[in-house]
Amino acid sequence: MEVEIRRRRHARYLRLAAAHAGPLGLALLGHPELAPRYLEAYGSCPGAEGLPCAGVGGEPGVCLVRRLEHLGRSALRGGQKRRAQEKAMVEGLLLCMGQLKKSFPPEFLPVLSATEAELRADLAYLEETLASQEKG
Repeated sequence: MEVEIRRRRHARYLRLAAAHAGPLGLALLGHPELAPRYLEAYGSCPGAEGLPCAGVGGEPGVCLVRRLEHLGRSALRGGQKRRAQEKAMVEGLLLCMGQLKKSFPPEFLPVLSATEAELRADLAYLEETLASQEKG
C-alpha cells in the first residue's frame, strides 16, 4: 500500500513538472491553446512573499519545475522527516501558485488552479500522514 502511494505521488509530481516545463506541457492539463503564450507567462515572476525569491523574482519555467521534480523524487523515499520537508515545500509552492495567479495572464488561471488543487490534495495527505505518525 505504501509503495503504491509513493508511486502515485511520484507520478503526480512528474506530471505537474512536465505540464509546466514547456509550451507543449500545457496540453497535459488540457490547455494546448496556451502554448504560444508560454514564454510570455513563464518568462519571469516578481517572487512570492515568504519565499527566497521574494523581491528578486524567478523564472517559473525553471524554479517551479525544479521544485515539482524534487518533490517527485522525494515522494519515492520514506521517513517522517522527509514528509515534513515535503509538507513545507508544498506549502511554499502554494504561496508560489498564489503569486503566479496574480502575475500570469488570466487565461492561465485554469492551469494554475489545477496545479493548486493537486498540491492541496497532496498537502492533505502529508498532514494526515504526519499526524498519524505523531500518534503512533
